[in-house]
Amino acid sequence: MSKSIRSRAISYLGALALFSGIAPSTYAAPPDAQAKRSPVLAALQAEMQRSMKTLSTLDPPAYYMGYAVTETQRVDVSGSNGALLNSNEARSRWLEVSVRTGSYALDNSHKFGERQTASGGAAPVPIDDDAEVLRRTIWLETDKQYRAASEALIKIKTGKEVKVETAEGRAPDFSREEPHVSIGTQVSIAVDRKPWEERVRAYTKAFRESPAIINSIVTFAAQAQNAYQVTSEGTQLQYGQIRYRLELFIQGKAPDGMDIDRYYNFD
Repeated sequence: MSKSIRSRAISYLGALALFSGIAPSTYAAPPDAQAKRSPVLAALQAEMQRSMKTLSTLDPPAYYMGYAVTETQRVDVSGSNGALLNSNEARSRWLEVSVRTGSYALDNSHKFGERQTASGGAAPVPIDDDAEVLRRTIWLETDKQYRAASEALIKIKTGKEVKVETAEGRAPDFSREEPHVSIGTQVSIAVDRKPWEERVRAYTKAFRESPAIINSIVTFAAQAQNAYQVTSEGTQLQYGQIRYRLELFIQGKAPDGMDIDRYYNFD
């Protein structure tokens, strides 16, 4: 039975690997085109400069800040045993903020004893390119992370006064790096889900008709992801990537009752 399941799967996967001749549309500038800076990158840079100017004068001062926004556009279509399981499309943006207080030599991430404070946090941000709204969300998360970093640094300094540290503990907490600037093209996808809905039904129906297979799931996923990063050291990065994946899971049972699972994927 295991051999039957495997040969049947490989036969169908050979056809699936061609994606049935359906190529989702992708949108990206030609390789020789000059990439444009996203409004998201501009908002990150503007808020970084404003926040750094303010927080670096406080006690304790913020000496380093890093912002990153990951924007994801995703399409998922899956079927099981001849029926459609789900078909949806979603878009989201996620912000990560890192604020370090103190100095490169000693900051809020310093390991003291067995404890080490994490530096940074994350939060969702609006998907609209409204600079004012984006900057407000960034500011709120920055303020939250600065307060947490300040409290952590105070506890660390208090602890250092009453404990002798090892050579490792006296090492700098952070390294200063040269800034890098790379502005790549943004990407997006446009997928007609209808043909894929029919195909996941057809693929899993074919498996359902085999007595050797008791369950099957086929999933098609398309994802366009753009990332934007800035740091107080001067780094500015913008890049995008498109990914497609076709997954197939089948399940059978051996004569002795043992479950037999097979999973394949194409990227």
